[in-house]
Amino acid sequence: MRLAVAAVTLAALAACQSGTAPPGGAPAPGAPQNANAAAGPPVMATLSKAEADSLCNAFERSGAAADEEANHGYLIANWLAKEIVSDTGRAWLVGFAQLGGDKPARRAALAQAAQAAGLADCPLIAMWQ
Repeated sequence: MRLAVAAVTLAALAACQSGTAPPGGAPAPGAPQNANAAAGPPVMATLSKAEADSLCNAFERSGAAADEEANHGYLIANWLAKEIVSDTGRAWLVGFAQLGGDKPARRAALAQAAQAAGLADCPLIAMWQ
């Protein structure tokens, strides 16, 4: 299961950084990049404070900040697969992956997760600027 979560997370992070949809998640020609765009963002699971903290600080804590940009997605995905272990947390990661390359929706989902968990900040949002 951890490998599946890591694969989904890695695909989502790589897609986000490249500006494309993840493999198997490409929109049909002429379709909006995020199929839920017209209906608003998907309903995301609520993370625990510890998981939201891990997610929001994943860039630094995973070692990605000290590595070359090409490795960021891989390092973060592997680290999150070890840190986000609850069913709710994994459901959140799946919902996040379904946002594809929709950077505004990803920023909003991260901000919402941080706020719901009572965190003052979510540095990971900067990856989707």
